[in-house]
Amino acid sequence: MIELTIPGKLFVAGEYAVTRSNGKAICVAVETGLKVRISERQGHSRLRTNVPLADHDFLINAFEIEAGGWAFALTALQKTLKASGRQGFPELGIEIDSPLGYGEDKTGYGSSAAVVVAVVQAVNSFLGLGLDQKACFEIAGRAHREVQGSGSMGDVASILTGGLMAYQSPDADFQNWKIDSLLLPAWETYIVKTGKSVKTGDKLKIALPEGFFERSDQLVEELARAIQTADFEAFKLALIENQALLIDSLPEAYLTDKLSLALETLNKETDLVAKVSGSGFGENLILFSKNGRDLTKLAEKLAEQGIILEKIKIASKTNEGQ
Repeated sequence: MIELTIPGKLFVAGEYAVTRSNGKAICVAVETGLKVRISERQGHSRLRTNVPLADHDFLINAFEIEAGGWAFALTALQKTLKASGRQGFPELGIEIDSPLGYGEDKTGYGSSAAVVVAVVQAVNSFLGLGLDQKACFEIAGRAHREVQGSGSMGDVASILTGGLMAYQSPDADFQNWKIDSLLLPAWETYIVKTGKSVKTGDKLKIALPEGFFERSDQLVEELARAIQTADFEAFKLALIENQALLIDSLPEAYLTDKLSLALETLNKETDLVAKVSGSGFGENLILFSKNGRDLTKLAEKLAEQGIILEKIKIASKTNEGQ
């Protein structure tokens, strides 16, 4: 049996613009405690999880993809086995222990992408398939997009790679994608939770003008330069402009009352900068602190409005144990 610890993700910038071919974004992988365990089984293979989803039994050498909660995992499994070029696999038990919620209780850390990456990496490692990171990204990215029906695969890339990264999405032929690691300066990172779950796939289908995409890509490049030079002031200006671009371009419901309150509260502090992370319409902000000061009073002020501010730890990579 092996056990892997899989991170989640938060988008820093570019989450809508990156949904088109060769769009750009910045993402960060964060520790969440999601674990996947895999071992051989007798009889049938079995998928099991701690979220409210019934166990799924199947034969690993002859199974169909079924609609429903296990579609992400089954699609990832099928594509991983096929990519190996092998046949005659042993039956497997795959157990996913996720703190990321399910359905209306999702936390916004990229739970479906985390499950896809978990299955690809666990099966690749346990069966010794020898698939490299490029192959794993393509398998996981295609599987996630096929089931969700939309998306940039930036969440898959972030969870698979770990750390902070600049990402360019693939083109229509799944070519010309880029994953460039960025070293975060000595700034502390927080998440601000509004407690409202969002179905991301629906939001990513919103039509946006070409000018939006061009400006978003420019801002992502500015943000990457500011990170590389540890220029917090330039980083804050570009991140706030990216946020304003999203607010101006998306439906009014993008910025909920809680998100608006948190942004106003945090961004007036000169050494802090916050931005909606992901599709908006609820869920989370990501917050960067230049000086690492105590944010207890700000956290208490937000908590009075039902908003949670807590520190997060950037995940470097998937952690494997026996």
